[in-house]
Amino acid sequence: MSTPVLTRDQYFQALSQWQKPYHNSYLAMYSSQWGGIVTDPALWNVPADDHIVHRGDGAFEVFKCVNGRAYCMDDHLAKLAATADRLAIKKPAEFDRLRDIITDTVRAGGEKDALVRLILSRGPGGFTSSPYESPVGLLFVNVLRLGRYNDEKYAHGVKAISAALPAKEPAIVTMKICSYVQNVLVKKEALDAGADYAISFGRDGFLSESSTENVAIVSKKRELLAPNWGGILKGSTLTRLMELGRGLAREGFLADARHQDVSREDVRNAAEAFICSTTTDVLPITTWDGQPLGDGCQGPVSKELLARMRAEYTDPASPFLTELF
Repeated sequence: MSTPVLTRDQYFQALSQWQKPYHNSYLAMYSSQWGGIVTDPALWNVPADDHIVHRGDGAFEVFKCVNGRAYCMDDHLAKLAATADRLAIKKPAEFDRLRDIITDTVRAGGEKDALVRLILSRGPGGFTSSPYESPVGLLFVNVLRLGRYNDEKYAHGVKAISAALPAKEPAIVTMKICSYVQNVLVKKEALDAGADYAISFGRDGFLSESSTENVAIVSKKRELLAPNWGGILKGSTLTRLMELGRGLAREGFLADARHQDVSREDVRNAAEAFICSTTTDVLPITTWDGQPLGDGCQGPVSKELLARMRAEYTDPASPFLTELF
């Protein structure tokens, strides 16, 4: 039996039948290729010759929208533009009105609680590794339903292991790029080991990050310690948490909150450790490499940071919110 050559009509008919269970969380997508928004998940397509497909050549950011308000959106947009500049991606003209496009796409999705994924690709053209074959980048805005928090995990913590794969080189790890095969393999390590997260250390032996999350610890001296920015991605969530931590230090709740090299011994001796990201907020780690960490439940610092962070994106008067809906 020969493989059919489809007509345009047959192609779109086949797309209309492409429905999967995971599509249930897909709300709306904008693409500068089309110049508009679609809400049918079967149409969420990217050109096969785009560098983002065959080279992982692009930048992205993710932020959440809670009750119609985006949290730390300005920070995410600035980082997206900065990464695109470092990659020398030619931004499409639509990038200049990105805020309006985000607002329109979130509203088209119809839900006030959403996860917004921004992607700026090198663009289509050629299938080689040359960055000069793509005349202009493409902008994508994907809006997904925001998942619910698992309260039990926040109360009792999650399991982490030290990843066998070392952290990415500093020149790469500090950019939020779409070449994520190493991140995928780190996540695979965790799942294959029956853990929730695998966390990499650099070739210098110091703590780096997880597959898609930053990591921090609290010492027994009640110091909030996070790896130096030069060796990890500068996550918006960790940025806010360190600022909140400095506030707790001024109040006397913490002794200090700072960035420094964090060794394996520092981790083993920590009173608390946590994962942090747009989707997890402050998620305590209570088991690391099969050994208990802390008291086996959410520690006081993790709990206080989580409460203060959630207040930042649920209080309508918060300066870190942007009205979208």
